[in-house]
Amino acid sequence: MNISLSEIEFLRLIERSHSSCVFHTRWRDKECILKVYHHIETFHTSPKSLEVDTFTCENRAYTRLKSHGLCARGIVPDFYGVVEEINPLEQIPHLKDFIKDRASPKGVLLEFIHNIKQIDLSTFSQDRVNKLRQILTEIHAAGVYHGDPYPRNMVVQEGSDRVLWIDFDRAQTYDSITPPLQQLLDEENELVDYFVDALAADYKEGKIHRTWECYYDTIYQPS
Repeated sequence: MNISLSEIEFLRLIERSHSSCVFHTRWRDKECILKVYHHIETFHTSPKSLEVDTFTCENRAYTRLKSHGLCARGIVPDFYGVVEEINPLEQIPHLKDFIKDRASPKGVLLEFIHNIKQIDLSTFSQDRVNKLRQILTEIHAAGVYHGDPYPRNMVVQEGSDRVLWIDFDRAQTYDSITPPLQQLLDEENELVDYFVDALAADYKEGKIHRTWECYYDTIYQPS
């Protein structure tokens, strides 16, 4: 579904990065997340078998996940549609980061979910991590490789039993599995299997230890 930028009310900037800006917005009386992406050009050095444009990655992934019913089940955010050929000048100051872009930015409109936190010691339960592991299996079964399987993208909604995966801007969507893709899927499964077991062990110990490098960019230093 194509959505006009004029239909969207900007409420606040949630975060910005080198690849995108994430906004809390309102559309048709519904709170939403609008992710607007800087276009990423493909160069001759880019892997031919992998999509590198973040908008294309996320759009394809959510389109596939929605068609397989994962959005309706609440295990990934609902996907409302895309906003294409955005003119940043129509939304100043919100889209000021995109004024100098060579290509028009594009965006995806997603469900806004209140009270979500990444899975960590404060939100841990064995049932939650087991559900997150099962959801990854279902994501793969739908033909989507997540590509960024870290706890920042595995979230829980406080006050409910909802757990879900978010952020598919590095995802690869596929119809058949090649040997290189199978290796990526195997590595993603192995990483999440390790994380699920290691976080359970860290929870028993009462501190982040085995999962340190899943949360931080530094090497764990025993105290």
